[in-house]
Amino acid sequence: MRNIAVIGGLAATILAFSGAPRLTATSDAAGLPQARNASCDDPKTAFDNVYCERKVYMQADTDLNAAYKKLRTLLKVADRATLLQSQRTWIRQRDSRCGLTEGDSIKINLVCAKDMTIERTNWLNDRSRECTSSGCRSSKLDE
Repeated sequence: MRNIAVIGGLAATILAFSGAPRLTATSDAAGLPQARNASCDDPKTAFDNVYCERKVYMQADTDLNAAYKKLRTLLKVADRATLLQSQRTWIRQRDSRCGLTEGDSIKINLVCAKDMTIERTNWLNDRSRECTSSGCRSSKLDE
């Protein structure tokens, strides 16, 4: 069995001792306990911070997928293949920079993944903006 760790970065460790309000536990429809955040403004523990960072990461990932789909619709068929290859390269870079496998453990730096995802979303949106304003620039798709 693999152990999976999600690392919120140094900030998670610092925030763990900040004296902020705790998250409360609730149950989902299946009766499984879940953390519920009254406010992610100032999480108290490292686990609270991971919970909050995960929410932001998940939204960033949703935004990234929407930006990718939007750009894809603006491109010529030949340029879509270039974009796909560029996206695959970016995913490998993100996984390499933000994830680590050690034996049976997988560690993910959630702050790194979130930041890289937001940066990539901005890049995709920039390409879409170029396509709609001055025309798609094929040469920029593999940056």
